[in-house]
Amino acid sequence: MKLKPILEKCALLAGSLLFCFMIFEFIVFKYILNTSDNIPNVSINNIVRFEPNTKARLYEPDGTSQTIEINAQGWNSTKKSYKEEKTPDTTRIAVIGDSYVQASAVNVPEAFAEVIEQELNKAGHKTEVYRFGIDGAPLTHYLYMLRNEVLKYKPEIVVVQLIHNDFDESYRFLYGRYSSSFMKVNLEGDTIKEVNPTPYKPGWVDTFKEYRTFRYIYYQTGLSVYIRRLINLTKGEEEEATKAPKHGFVQSAIDVRNITELEKIKQATNYTLSEIKKLSEKHKFKLLITMDPVREAVYTGNPAEEYEANQLNLITKNATDKFNISFLDLKNTMTKHYKKNKKKFEFPWDWHWNKLGNEVAGKAIAKDIELQFLK
Repeated sequence: MKLKPILEKCALLAGSLLFCFMIFEFIVFKYILNTSDNIPNVSINNIVRFEPNTKARLYEPDGTSQTIEINAQGWNSTKKSYKEEKTPDTTRIAVIGDSYVQASAVNVPEAFAEVIEQELNKAGHKTEVYRFGIDGAPLTHYLYMLRNEVLKYKPEIVVVQLIHNDFDESYRFLYGRYSSSFMKVNLEGDTIKEVNPTPYKPGWVDTFKEYRTFRYIYYQTGLSVYIRRLINLTKGEEEEATKAPKHGFVQSAIDVRNITELEKIKQATNYTLSEIKKLSEKHKFKLLITMDPVREAVYTGNPAEEYEANQLNLITKNATDKFNISFLDLKNTMTKHYKKNKKKFEFPWDWHWNKLGNEVAGKAIAKDIELQFLK
């Protein structure tokens, strides 16, 4: 077989693919089909966040879209810039967390941090809420953000919002776009040691995200959800079905096989919350830890104790009791709302809170803040 014809066919194929890519990239996904914008990540003060002063429209698999607005400090917020000087006669609240606080899945004013501000102002408490959220961050990184970013704004109240993947990821290093850019703890040895984050550096995923074609195929077709499903299958979810827990391996959007090291999780949680408590005493701010419930229990009416994921809620409750920290588990609020309205708090394709979830959580947290700290 002659090599030249094969090379010619390969060159023709490569040229055809390149031509098709150019058509999709610069015509189809620019002028015909709506495609999510891309916002780069950066490190400022060794804390990963978004490129400051940017704005994006994000499209979901069902065709809906949201706008996120990144302020001068790199946080998604209705406030164009966070001021260090205090606003007269105004209570400043800082909300710290991951993608739930970042809240890119809803429009900026619909995020639960903004709902807290709206509710408290409506109740006659002059309030401003600064939120500090970056997707993927674990509990230990919230401590780092508090020390190195949040405290300079001198909040009177700090709310730390927890979800179920915040715990094991506080000490386990995962492969990801910027998992090493989060503070972790090393639990080996007699003492717990903090592992400071490394500055974020763009990688190959960031390069792909610059292309409209990639963003459309990966995010808007639901491919990202399918890939996560495949990852679960590689862990033997189907093959080990008979060995699975009563309510399956995946609960509250986490694989419960990742939370079997309960003693390590307790260590990381107790250490982090005790350090946050020390900061609250030193800097004289009120502290509230809030947590997402096991939503499967909310929807089915089954006892939360039947779910392995609920062990994380119990660990948090025990730690907050131990260190005398206010704790709000959103289980009762969401259960009551769901029984009455039968509407779920997340998207059909994603576990993040939808507009309703943000509204219900925000109102519950605002009420708790008012009762505990503002009366």
